[in-house]
Amino acid sequence: MSYADFVWFLISEEDKRNPTSIEYWFRCMDLDGDGVLSMYELEYFYEEQCERMEAMGIEPLPFHDLLCQMLDLVKPTSDGRITLRDLKRCRMAHIFYDTFFNLEKYLDHEQRDPFAVQKDVENDGPEPSDWDRFAAEEYETLVAEESAQAQFQEG
Repeated sequence: MSYADFVWFLISEEDKRNPTSIEYWFRCMDLDGDGVLSMYELEYFYEEQCERMEAMGIEPLPFHDLLCQMLDLVKPTSDGRITLRDLKRCRMAHIFYDTFFNLEKYLDHEQRDPFAVQKDVENDGPEPSDWDRFAAEEYETLVAEESAQAQFQEG
């Protein structure tokens, strides 16, 4: 993976609400390249998450139940098929992708207050993007580490 590829991956991972990120993850999930996410493809990626959860001692949600949640979340225009257009139209594509690719974020979404999620969806104000939040958190971590290192060297 080149540096440029890594940068695109990092941005796509940290800000799954961005249209470019939605396209990136769609291409990752569309294993057969037909432009549609089938239930088989969803199950394929969810099985990996289930293995990770079981290794952590967490009982995973049965795939059928998860599938119902994801279809309710995305509301695809065709039954049993999720298209890129469906995901771009859905305001919670980041939750959809985290379910299949990022266990830590998936578990965070599962533990979150559903009313807080609804508030996020309804909020149309100028809220920082996921990437902006990630960059700010990383900057704060860097400043704290440099401050601690400076204190260590002084003392």
